[in-house]
Amino acid sequence: MPEARESISEKAKRIETALKYTNGDMEKAKFMAGGKLQDIVALKGKFVVPDQNRSGAFIAFINVVQEYISAVVSITSNNTTTYTRLRIFDNWKSFYNNINAYSKSEDSTNSQELNEQLMTKMIQRDVFPDAQKMNLEYLSTVFQDIIKEIFQSEKAKSQLDIEKTNSMEVDLAGISIMVPEFETEKEESPTEATEEKSVPDTAFGKRLSEIESKASFVVEGCCVLSPVRGKPISEVTVGERIMVSLTAGDPVSEKVIDAYKARDHEGKPLPIIGRVIEIVPNEQSKGVILYALVAKGIYAKIVEEEPVRIQTEATQLINSTTEIQEEKPAGDWLTILIVIVFVILILSLVILFYVIS
Repeated sequence: MPEARESISEKAKRIETALKYTNGDMEKAKFMAGGKLQDIVALKGKFVVPDQNRSGAFIAFINVVQEYISAVVSITSNNTTTYTRLRIFDNWKSFYNNINAYSKSEDSTNSQELNEQLMTKMIQRDVFPDAQKMNLEYLSTVFQDIIKEIFQSEKAKSQLDIEKTNSMEVDLAGISIMVPEFETEKEESPTEATEEKSVPDTAFGKRLSEIESKASFVVEGCCVLSPVRGKPISEVTVGERIMVSLTAGDPVSEKVIDAYKARDHEGKPLPIIGRVIEIVPNEQSKGVILYALVAKGIYAKIVEEEPVRIQTEATQLINSTTEIQEEKPAGDWLTILIVIVFVILILSLVILFYVIS
């Protein structure tokens, strides 16, 4: 009988915890408590930076339903032991417990900064669609790049595994789940980021209103043009990542830019990555209207009236690679020129020595 009471009490506790993450929906809470509703993807990773004699591990919990990062836990150490000993293919609870155990060792270092860096990079890279698809191959490449960027080492390498779970399980494991950064934005700001404009009562107007009603805020944005290597805007598809400039200067746009740390040395905004949510042919011109998700609940509305070529995340990477490759020949020619001059100098000295002797 005591065991039955304990089981009932435990079940009630699980449902009570689940209610916090299902907006009070009892039916969903029961599904979550029973393990049938999984809103979290756990990314388990470890890394090593050989040239710095450092290693570490992390676990990131991504809410794939509401698209925000619930929590990030990590550890770093001043040796390569963490990388060699931790096993990413353990279930996430065991992996988390191992990270906690290693955090108490003498050679571990404060990883709060790493937590923040990982979170910022994941938001910038917009990992949510691939986390939803459980696209481990792509996410592994993304995190390899992130670790290289954070530690500024091309020799850094990482391994990643992915596992489904839910917010209740993460909470009951004693992990503090963070509130999305923009979740309370409406309470802080009494007005919308952009002024509400009267929309003509047409099918086109209703379509735009329907799209914008899904967002907490809609801010003005524009595409980054790339006339030579860019992608024709007519070929851009829903779900594609494009480079977006937020130029309106309103409080919400400024907060998004600051969240991405997308400012130059003078504090001017830099382009950020947005994921295309909707594409609507513009009935008033030959162009299109794009809606790009730039942060949780925030759409950038981009009106392009001409068939331009724009910079996507893919073309940005190609452009960066091409620029590097174009710079190399100049360096190669300089090296060849130095070698030729050096050879001529040696031959001149040999000839001079021969004539004198």
